Amino acid sequence: MDSSKFRKTVTVAIFVSLASQVRFNLLTDGFIVAMSVMAMAIFIYCYEDLSALYIAFCSGIFAVLFRLFIMFIQQGHFAHTAELVMPDIAFFFTYGILYTLIYKYIVRKPKNIRNFPLVLFVCDISSNMAEMTARCIVFDRMIFTVTIITSLFVIAFVRTILTQMVIIAIEAYSNFLVNKEHDAEYKKLLTQASIFEGELHVMEKNLVEIEDIMKKAYELHQSMSNIDAPKELQDTSLEIAKNAHEVKGDYMSVIGVLKETYVGGFGDKGMSIHDIVALERANVLSLIRSRGYHIDVAMKTRADFRVTKSFKMMSIIRNLLTNSAEAIGERGGRITISVTEVLDKKNERTDSYAIVVYDNGPGIERESMEDVFLPWYTTKFDPETGQVNRGLGMSLLKDYVENDFNGSIAIESEKNKFTRITITMPAETFEENKDEVLHS
Repeated sequence: MDSSKFRKTVTVAIFVSLASQVRFNLLTDGFIVAMSVMAMAIFIYCYEDLSALYIAFCSGIFAVLFRLFIMFIQQGHFAHTAELVMPDIAFFFTYGILYTLIYKYIVRKPKNIRNFPLVLFVCDISSNMAEMTARCIVFDRMIFTVTIITSLFVIAFVRTILTQMVIIAIEAYSNFLVNKEHDAEYKKLLTQASIFEGELHVMEKNLVEIEDIMKKAYELHQSMSNIDAPKELQDTSLEIAKNAHEVKGDYMSVIGVLKETYVGGFGDKGMSIHDIVALERANVLSLIRSRGYHIDVAMKTRADFRVTKSFKMMSIIRNLLTNSAEAIGERGGRITISVTEVLDKKNERTDSYAIVVYDNGPGIERESMEDVFLPWYTTKFDPETGQVNRGLGMSLLKDYVENDFNGSIAIESEKNKFTRITITMPAETFEENKDEVLHS
């Protein structure tokens, strides 16, 4: 046994010996029903890396010494106290040996929540019988009766049931923690995949521009050849075309790897709009906390539907919420995102959905409203370095809304008061969730 396992085994044994003080006397002098047996069984089940034999042996030694010390202080008669306490060792030693032999030669399977209770019951009743036999020898009289034997079976049964209940509770809580961790990790991967998808979209658009540069450079080379332009200029234009072609090849390789590894490999399985909004709300709240902002983010989903292109929808909502949070910044404020069915003037359905993001931030200058959807437009920059914060931008969002969801996007804003962005999309673009939804 290595040193770490030895220390852990001793720690368990000490805890079991302390638990032995939670007890009550039963049946005969010195015989107790203690919590230590339950504690030892729970530790044996939970600690896969420790030997049940060593746990039982160490627990027996520590529990007996601890009980001997306490009773000697209380009664002051060492010999009599030893007679009452020493038979406890028979219980723990029998328990450890029998448990090990049953799993090694009878069960022949690793312990699990199904086979453990039966083994526990057999070890408990057998160990109690061994302890009572030891007491018969110590006191030199037969103390076994039908009542005592029946009581031992009842004690073993009740203790096994209680131990199993505790183990089931531990297993349930452990599974809850694991599922919670897996859920958090899944959401993190989902967000990362949607971010990569957005970046890939930008890279693919840039690829078209690179091809255009390559084409124009080659056409320039052809034109200069026809007019007998200086050879250096002809060679330069041809070199530009070749370099653009190489950049295009590298771009295509990177795009292919990212698609296969991060987006295609993960798979866009689709999500409900409520889950998407809730996930992105959690993401922006994490961003807000990390920057020390005081911003409240409320969500109101009055309609629910399934979005098959969930990565793109996640990018839309994440960027809208992030833009609002960064615009509000340290001044503090409130963001509201709502999902509703679009109603006409008669308050009837129009077979369209609306996603509205509202914030009470600084707003947008009236003269800048027409520029909002231009590529890489932003009002956010670092005042110390003067560097513009590059985001996917409203241009990409507009592209997603119009081309992927057949919708439209509109902005209303008033300087130093509010900004409201409304996305309207036809219901036929989505799979309707017929369950009534009312979340806020």
